[in-house]
Amino acid sequence: MEYSIKKLAEMAGLTSRTLRYYDTIQLLKPKRINSSGYRIYGEEEINRLQQILFFREFEIPLEEIKNYLDDPDFDHTEALNQHRLQLLARRDRLEKFVRNT
Repeated sequence: MEYSIKKLAEMAGLTSRTLRYYDTIQLLKPKRINSSGYRIYGEEEINRLQQILFFREFEIPLEEIKNYLDDPDFDHTEALNQHRLQLLARRDRLEKFVRNT
């Protein structure tokens, strides 16, 4: 199945502008552009967007996400474990800050 940029944005809870930005930075390219100039996304692009959204939930920068997804040797599990450790350290710093205020 294929989706227009508007439909995909609605499904993902994003704006069309965000998807156009992802295209500009080559994070998420559309499957094709139709004769009217609209971006069209297929299953492969939707799967990639799901991964992008997953990593964004962990506050991983877009450039880092792009590097991860474009690297065929990338170990998703190890990256998430490392990022989890970073988040736990951040939580500890924030808790210390709250206790000291």
